[in-house]
Amino acid sequence: MNKHKSRFVLNQGTFMGLALVAVYFLVHLIGQMDSFIHNILTWVVYAGFIYKSMARYRDEYQKGFLSYGQGVWMGTRMGIFAGIIVGAYLFLYLKVINPEYLNEMIVQMEEAYLEMGFKEDEVAQMSEMFSLTTNPVIYIFSGSLGAGFSALIFSLIIAIFQKRKGDAFAEAMKEIE
Repeated sequence: MNKHKSRFVLNQGTFMGLALVAVYFLVHLIGQMDSFIHNILTWVVYAGFIYKSMARYRDEYQKGFLSYGQGVWMGTRMGIFAGIIVGAYLFLYLKVINPEYLNEMIVQMEEAYLEMGFKEDEVAQMSEMFSLTTNPVIYIFSGSLGAGFSALIFSLIIAIFQKRKGDAFAEAMKEIE
């Protein structure tokens, strides 16, 4: 049964990751990559998947009971796994689908720093440091960390409403019979 519980969480994390990838792809197509619409769609995916998954997990694997900690842990694990998928997609997006996106970001960053009064050599040094962070391992790691943190925040809230405590007396009496 434990194997099925773990598989359920991994499956839900995979589906959530694929839904987040679909959101990234959709906002890329409509040109809203760094917009409020993108944030709202991402939040809806997190909240929807975590809410439905906690309810299913509670009802199908926990006999209708779910502690607050179990709910938070489950949602966070889903988020970490979804983050691995999102990190891999972001790497693919930045290296294959739209490799110019990073260059555009670097140019915008350089212009902003120059407008703030930084010297050109300082800006060039910052650009070099930024380009070092374009490693696939960093994308996947930061994707899982970011998604895990977001899922933790949503799980902390959603678990309040999904938790169900069992009757302690009935549970104790089952052991006696």
